[in-house]
Amino acid sequence: MLRIGVTGLMASGKSTVARRFEERGARLVDADSLGWEALRRPDVRDRLRERFGDAILTREGTVDRGVLGRIVFRDAAAMERLNAVVQPVLIRMVREALAERPEDGVVVLDAALLSVWGLEPELDAVVEVLAPVAARIERLRASKRFADPEARERIEGQVLPPVGASKRHWRIENAGSRSDLIDRADRTWDEIMRLRPRENTG
Repeated sequence: MLRIGVTGLMASGKSTVARRFEERGARLVDADSLGWEALRRPDVRDRLRERFGDAILTREGTVDRGVLGRIVFRDAAAMERLNAVVQPVLIRMVREALAERPEDGVVVLDAALLSVWGLEPELDAVVEVLAPVAARIERLRASKRFADPEARERIEGQVLPPVGASKRHWRIENAGSRSDLIDRADRTWDEIMRLRPRENTG
């Protein structure tokens, strides 16, 4: 099984690339979706409640991700407390998802934090999606996930460590249209697929 990681900053287009790889035949592991699942776990919810109080819970008793996000965004200590609870659970879930169905020929991991989580050594290839700051801010605004000031703050405040130089590493520049990005994703997919015979023969 060939394992591909797709990473990039917020609104860079990484999820578009990962979904395109899924359309080309890969099984998709979406770290963000697994993050939602982790927050729904009673053990995670209870530990977060101990650290952040009832304010992070909805009326139904589930974790309100929006409220929690606003608490930790400008508070490094709060972010560390959040990560101490969620990240070990989430990383374990990601590893389990990657290991499922080994008969699948290709699996793609959509995860902004794959380098932070130490998952690079477990991947055969990493695709990094890059985009100009201004374009990323505009995409985040257009998505209506955040109001204008918060969109700019989140984009300008996000920093990720560089992808390891030793890894088979592709960069996709996303400064144009969505169709341009899809074309670049297809070319990258084709290049990576040429690795498969070499990977399979050791």
